[in-house]
Amino acid sequence: MMHESFPGNENSLLRSNGSVSATDLAEAVLEFYIEGEDDLIGLLAYALYERQKRDFIVSHRKRNSGRSPNEAEIAAVTSNYLSADLRNTLRDRASQILSRYAETYVEAMEPQIQLVATNSEALRRVRDIEKSVKKRTGFWRQVRVGFSVTLLLIVLFAAATIAAVFFRSDIVDAWNALIVPLTLRT
Repeated sequence: MMHESFPGNENSLLRSNGSVSATDLAEAVLEFYIEGEDDLIGLLAYALYERQKRDFIVSHRKRNSGRSPNEAEIAAVTSNYLSADLRNTLRDRASQILSRYAETYVEAMEPQIQLVATNSEALRRVRDIEKSVKKRTGFWRQVRVGFSVTLLLIVLFAAATIAAVFFRSDIVDAWNALIVPLTLRT
């Protein structure tokens, strides 16, 4: 991989100037990798950079009998992360990590998502049924039905009474037999 350290490159001062501290370079890397406050991919790419920097320090200690790298050595490694190629590589890796995490999360949540979707559909159907029942059992509908049933019963009772009187039914005779003794007692 070829790093951009040509004269005129905005990062060449940071790479060639030995007086720049590792802290200043780390801040420059942070600003280089993160594009905004909500740049999750940039934050994860920066975390990958920090992990690789830590791996370098651990490896350096193993190779050099426990001696930690000095600030110039850390600055040299850090300045390598100011290349557009490495930035794009780490951002791509960060994007892949987030995608895998999202896929894993969705797979784990799929039964719950299906349950919520099914419950939502069932709830919608229950509400439709409830609306239909309310339309059929509304107050004024009940009043109309009650009035119609009462009117129908009155008509049927009147028709039965007229038929009984007209045809001189035993019911009329029994009724008259009950009424006559009651009127004599009073």
